[in-house]
Amino acid sequence: SMTDPEKYSRNNLNGTTNVLNAMMKHNVMTFVFSSTAAVYGYPEYLPVDEDHSLKPINYYGFTKLAIEEMLKWYDQLKGLKYAALRYFNAAGYDVQGRIHGLEKSPQNLLPIVMEVASGVRKSMDVFGDDYATKDGTGIRDYIHVNDLASAHVSALEYLQENDSFTINLAMGKGYSVKDVLAEAENVTGKKIKHSMVGRRPGDPPELIATSKQANELLNWEAKNSDLNTILKSMWNVYNPEVKHD
Repeated sequence: SMTDPEKYSRNNLNGTTNVLNAMMKHNVMTFVFSSTAAVYGYPEYLPVDEDHSLKPINYYGFTKLAIEEMLKWYDQLKGLKYAALRYFNAAGYDVQGRIHGLEKSPQNLLPIVMEVASGVRKSMDVFGDDYATKDGTGIRDYIHVNDLASAHVSALEYLQENDSFTINLAMGKGYSVKDVLAEAENVTGKKIKHSMVGRRPGDPPELIATSKQANELLNWEAKNSDLNTILKSMWNVYNPEVKHD
């Protein structure tokens, strides 16, 4: 988003504006929005809650925050009811194995690890092993796509009777890059070849969130977001020995 802001303006800002205006025209008054942890920027304290200051450090985070602001105005001016769901690191595949399309040229850690395990890549880079964390590598809070899906359904149901809201969706537990590599080797039985390289600019050492509000409002909790479940659901798709219909 820092090298191609135009794409994010088009997809996020223009795209959402078009959807909202079409909704107003046809009197569709409920909206569930995929927001992001990136609206917070660099964490000032952990775990990050919904009251944390909003200071995005990349353009992607800025576009999502701008849409959250737009939604507040549409609520005030038009009576739109919305849920803004701030995802942390979404990961995994359907736990029942119903969906198995592979991500093209992934940028995120877990699918890259799977590409190494399945032989698509020879090796991968780990960005930074000198953070002030338990093992020097960055720590992230992962959320399984099935848990995200259930939160979407609950959010839509909640909006039928209640006001707009904004919540975090996260496991509330962090795993380091080294944790991910070790658990991936355990799940796949393959060696995950990697090189330690320098930090990426703008990467916080640790990012963990609380989803207490999601639990209170929607009675939601992350049921599939432990690292083992996430990686098993992914290996079921990436494993070249598993045949899919």
